[in-house]
Amino acid sequence: MKDVNVILINLDFLKVYLKDKDISQSQFADKVGVTQTTVNRIMNGKRNPGGKFIAGVLRSFNDLSFDEVFYYDTALSTE
Repeated sequence: MKDVNVILINLDFLKVYLKDKDISQSQFADKVGVTQTTVNRIMNGKRNPGGKFIAGVLRSFNDLSFDEVFYYDTALSTE
């Protein structure tokens, strides 16, 4: 077995950020370039952020850094 890094989202931080900036999930989805359904699933912990989401957040919100919004979790893979 080998370790695999999984990128997760700091939900508490992002929820506060969106509230402070008065940005709805729909507006956030539009700026990031994903569907509102995708944002909803990520915000509800039903889906991990993918590359398009991560790149969209970092490209569209210059005041956010990777380390503020995302973090690595190490999970074991089967091979």
